[in-house]
Amino acid sequence: MSDVLVIRPFAGPARGLARIPGSKSVTNRALVLAALADGETILEGALFSRDTRILIAALQELGFSVDADESACRIKLIGLGGRIPKAKAKLHVGNAGTAARFLTAFLCLHPAGDYEIDGDAAMRARPMAGLLRALESAGAKCLTPAGSPADGFPLRLVTSGLVNGEVSCDASSSSQMLSALLMVAPIAPGFSVRLIGTTVSEPFVEMTAKMCAHFGRPLIQNHGAWICPQPGAYRPLSVYAVEPDASAASYFIALPAVTGKKSLIRLAGYDVSGLQGDTAFAAIAKACGADLHEETGAITVRSWSALRGGDFNFNAFSDTFLTLAALAPLLDKPVTLRGIGHTRHQETDRMLAMATELERLGVRVEPSAQSLRVNKSLDALTIYPGREAMLAASQNAPVQIHTYEDHRVAMSFSILGSYDLHGNGQPWIAIHDPLCTGKTFPGFFTALEQLRGTFLRIAVDGGAASGKSSTSRAVAAAHGLMHVDTGAHYRSVTRALLSASATPDNPRSVIAALPTLQLGTKITGHSAQLTLSGWVPMDAELRSPEVNASVSRFAAMSEVRHFLFAYQRSQVEVARSAGFSGIIMEGRDIGSIIMPDAEVRIFLEADAQARTARRAAEGQADAVLSRDQQDASRSAAPMVCAEGATRIDNTTLSLLAVVEKVGQLIAQARR
Repeated sequence: MSDVLVIRPFAGPARGLARIPGSKSVTNRALVLAALADGETILEGALFSRDTRILIAALQELGFSVDADESACRIKLIGLGGRIPKAKAKLHVGNAGTAARFLTAFLCLHPAGDYEIDGDAAMRARPMAGLLRALESAGAKCLTPAGSPADGFPLRLVTSGLVNGEVSCDASSSSQMLSALLMVAPIAPGFSVRLIGTTVSEPFVEMTAKMCAHFGRPLIQNHGAWICPQPGAYRPLSVYAVEPDASAASYFIALPAVTGKKSLIRLAGYDVSGLQGDTAFAAIAKACGADLHEETGAITVRSWSALRGGDFNFNAFSDTFLTLAALAPLLDKPVTLRGIGHTRHQETDRMLAMATELERLGVRVEPSAQSLRVNKSLDALTIYPGREAMLAASQNAPVQIHTYEDHRVAMSFSILGSYDLHGNGQPWIAIHDPLCTGKTFPGFFTALEQLRGTFLRIAVDGGAASGKSSTSRAVAAAHGLMHVDTGAHYRSVTRALLSASATPDNPRSVIAALPTLQLGTKITGHSAQLTLSGWVPMDAELRSPEVNASVSRFAAMSEVRHFLFAYQRSQVEVARSAGFSGIIMEGRDIGSIIMPDAEVRIFLEADAQARTARRAAEGQADAVLSRDQQDASRSAAPMVCAEGATRIDNTTLSLLAVVEKVGQLIAQARR
């Protein structure tokens, strides 16, 4: 990617599954809490970005065992119950506020530590004094490398553990300072934290307290001070699931506002009752006209029914104010954004950045960028409608938006640039330094491109243990597709038929039982599951000895296969209406019978020895060659490699290599 990225407006509706990474705020808190736990914790769905890599690298430098698998979004960390292996280290925190503040408090747990910490130029300008004064009152020495008292970076920390007693913290400029102290409080018996005045972004403090409880050390407020009633090491968790980033989700909630009718975007994993306060942006979007529908573990966003301005306070979820600020010139009346003064001390002066770049587009902003430069105490912006001004400013060439190394500036203006302002697909916004999005969302521009409305059908066929399920699930997650396992359909129907006393040896019993089965679909994450009378059979039920003994025989019956054909074909529309960017369906007759006109058709194969070994690794015995013969010789929909399908032999290929091959076929089909 070059230093300047021209944003291509959407020529049609945005549709598909928005690929939202894990939350930076949750990932970095979980890393600290796992390091303070006594044992191994695995983080699933973790974010890998500049900020999280900085914290991971710092923990490794301090001597912790951290095993990071970026392809699986998984981190395994062995905590030492509050002990820090290395007493001396030099750490660099870039411009990662969470890493900077969390590590500073974390290091003060060492009984005899001497640490040097520095950051980027922007981090050196960000507030740290409230945290440092609190830590000094608890026994730490916060010095410049030359030995004089420090108010920020570069910083030398000389530590002697945290003394018992109460510390007071001024977190008025950043809630991260209070969160940093709260996370270390349970490790020091008798340690308590009192907030001086108020803090911004209170939901992030609530997130910290909830996560401390998740790891076994609840915090309470006693006469205004935070304490841990039962101090000690945190409890390791076998698996801790990191929520998708609600701040990042705001861009895709906003996107249908600029991409017009028939837009439909699905955000999987989005939970309005989750840890993140930034889910409150959804209510702001609704007030402005967003058509939002909440589901269990997801929301869908359709074309906004209106584009209404208004007056909103973003103090508690300020990371998302930039999203609405970028949309504001398209709304029907001015938008006032309040409670955002503290964002002037974040990655950049965000109020000034947004005012400057909107004015570059010709949009009227009050106070003006010039006023903001003069008066640093201003904490609200009013942005006026400005379509005509933006048309004039971008008539001859795209307006180049400066991002100030701030990922949220880049992503917000990219959503605005997705609007077809000129009505002919002419690009009108270009983003300087697009790679700055790597701070929290390295794949942002890829995720945006995948929503351009091309719905793909992908058929995956192959014999037993040929890797259909593992490949299809991984491809679905990587490309925003709905995954359908037709093998599970046959298992579900087999279980239902057995419960109805039908047997493969008695076709009449099967014919009589099939019409009584009420089939439906439940979507969980990327997968669509068949329901019977509204419920999803448990996996253990589908893999019982009785089902295992009968499923192949039932599946070979033409009556059973024809019964399921219409249902399986209907899953294409289910995926489309649910907002996925496509469907990937696996089985033995998908490319030949169920979706013969699928844009991508794949036939997976591997030699019998490899497939037998795979089944053995799953604890199963399977005569794969006889299964192949049975599947290929049945009268109804025999297993074949469909004409035009791509054969992939994965006998010696890794799952990642197969997924990459399929990804290349998907990319070709989208061109």
